Amino acid sequence: MRRGCISLGNIQCDDCHRTIPYLERYLAIDEKDGVEVEKGETARYCVDCCLKKGYARYRIEKGEQILTFFSE
Repeated sequence: MRRGCISLGNIQCDDCHRTIPYLERYLAIDEKDGVEVEKGETARYCVDCCLKKGYARYRIEKGEQILTFFSE
């Protein structure tokens, strides 16, 4: 399951291991590298890693470019 979240400043990306700064968006997902993880484990990815892995994309809605973590 994918959940778009907003960082409180103490979150670290599981891919690039950088700290996700306060109020930056990130993705919490119950799978890692396409494989479901055990119940209770959640992978967290920064926006850059989500775009690189294909978990996020930009789209045009009402004339504005927005970032979405939902699939097409």
